[in-house]
This record gives sequence, structure tokens and C-alpha cells, in this order.
Amino acid sequence: MKSTTLLLAPLLAGVCLLSACAGPMPKADPSEAWIGLRDDNQDVVLAERVDGKNINDGRFFEVKPGRHDLEVMVYDERTNDDTQTCQADISYQGFKAGQHYRVVESNLGNSLSATLQDGQGRVLAHAGPMDCMPG
Repeated sequence: MKSTTLLLAPLLAGVCLLSACAGPMPKADPSEAWIGLRDDNQDVVLAERVDGKNINDGRFFEVKPGRHDLEVMVYDERTNDDTQTCQADISYQGFKAGQHYRVVESNLGNSLSATLQDGQGRVLAHAGPMDCMPG
């Protein structure tokens, strides 16, 4: 049973990634803040929740101005046989309408991190410690 569960996570990540690429990226709503996702390596980063609520498209977040809590999932491929799934939470209180932001994931050795950056690449917030599990 446990091996089935471990195999399900990478399969689910692949399906989500393929479905996210299926359609064109929607236009940003000028009355909301747009948060894109970027990784610095071969990992997969997906948007999961805003303020505890699931979102429909894992490629981006779109939020009203103000404070929000973002949750992203990182599918980290350390080697061909060693993968892990991690969750990162980022809180930021200054989202502004019409502005573009991005969550940037980076992997330095065995350490994963994520930051929220503005359109000019300035770091606005750091993710708390990532919760990771094999698979």
C-alpha cells in the first residue's frame, strides 16, 4: 500500500503539469495582483492554495489587493531515484492591483527555499520552512 502511495505522487504531479500546459495563460485582471511561479532548476512548482482555499490553475495566483497567504507545492527531483514533494507557505500583506509578482523556488544542495519577488526582482517575503516528504 505504501509503495502505491509513493508512486501516486509523481504521477499526479505529471498529470497536473500536463493539464496546466494544455491551455493558454489567461490575461491578468488589472483589478488584482498576478503572481507567477518560477523555479531555478528542473523542479516543478505549482500554485496550490490562497488563504487556505484551493485554486483552479496551478500555473499562477491571482489575488485582490492586500494581505494573502500563498501555498505552493514543489516536486523536487534530486536524482533519478530520489524525489521529494515539498509545501511552502508565503505570507505577504502588500499585494497591489495591477502589479506582477512571482514566487521563485531555488535549490542549493539539499536545501530548498522560496521567495516572493516583485516585478523588478526585489525580494518581498520568504517562505517559512518547507515541509517535505519522499515521493
